[in-house]
Parts: sequence; C-alpha cells; structure tokens
Amino acid sequence: MKNRTKIKSKLSVAFSKNFPKAYNNFTLKHVNKQTGLPETILAKPLSECKVALLSTAGVHLKTDIPFNLDLHPGDHTIRVVLGDASEQDLTVTHMYYDLKSAKKDTTIVFPIQQLKELEQAGEIGAVSDVHIGLFGGIMDTEHVEAESIPQVVELFKNKKIDVALLVPG
Repeated sequence: MKNRTKIKSKLSVAFSKNFPKAYNNFTLKHVNKQTGLPETILAKPLSECKVALLSTAGVHLKTDIPFNLDLHPGDHTIRVVLGDASEQDLTVTHMYYDLKSAKKDTTIVFPIQQLKELEQAGEIGAVSDVHIGLFGGIMDTEHVEAESIPQVVELFKNKKIDVALLVPG
C-alpha cells in the first residue's frame, strides 16, 4: 500500500469515528436515491432456502490477491469464498474502517460459522458452497454496477441461491 493510501485510510477511519453523521453524508453523496424498495417474497420457507454471504467489508481468502487499495476510485473486483472456508482461511483488506476486530474475528464481517450453525439447527436449508467478498469503499460505482453486480447475480443464479445476506463493512 502506498504511503498516500495509508494516510487516506487513517484519516478516513479517524473522520468516521469522530464525525459519523458528516462521514455518512460525505460517503453516500454519489449514491442515486432510490424512490421505491425492491420487494421479494420467498417462494419457500427459510428453512428450505440456500443462503450465501455477500460482504462489502473486503473479505477474501488469505491465498487471494488482496483488494487493490491504491486503485482509484476503488477495486470493484469480486472475491469468491468457498463454503468450506474456515475463519483461519479468511482475512480482510479495506481502508475505510478499523480492521483490528475484523482481522481477529472475521465472522464479525463474514459470519460463515454462524450461518453453518443455522443450517445445523434447521433454521436455514443450506449454506451455499460459494460466497462473495467485495471492497465497499468505492466512490464511483460505475464499474460495480456494470461488471461486479452482474457477475454476482449470474453466479448466485447458477448456484440456485435463494437468499443473499448482505454484510457491510
């Protein structure tokens, strides 16, 4: 990570901690306001659904190439996390939130173990064999909307995933 990126990261984390309302206004300025909410009704009970995680906290396998924090306006690529991944297989690469807790316990931003427990308890039908990690600190979402989201939707459709649990960073 370049020194400029390190400084930017430290400033962003400090700003978000000390001025949360201003930070939210600043970081969400680029988002198009949606006037209606998408509605989806499950076609079957949750106890029969296949569930996947979709995290924007920068989660990826330790063996993956980390998200490129120096890329302007942000790394829009996706990281596929296989369902049999353990907490020890995962790490996070991000610059817009304090990573200390997430590095110690990745289930804070990627609750795969908790999802497996819900499956064992019969609360959900199955944990998907694929999940997605994204870098959520992207100010210009053009590439995310044109490339990343369609990739994720296609993957989830092909895997017959019923529910995607979004876990922000």
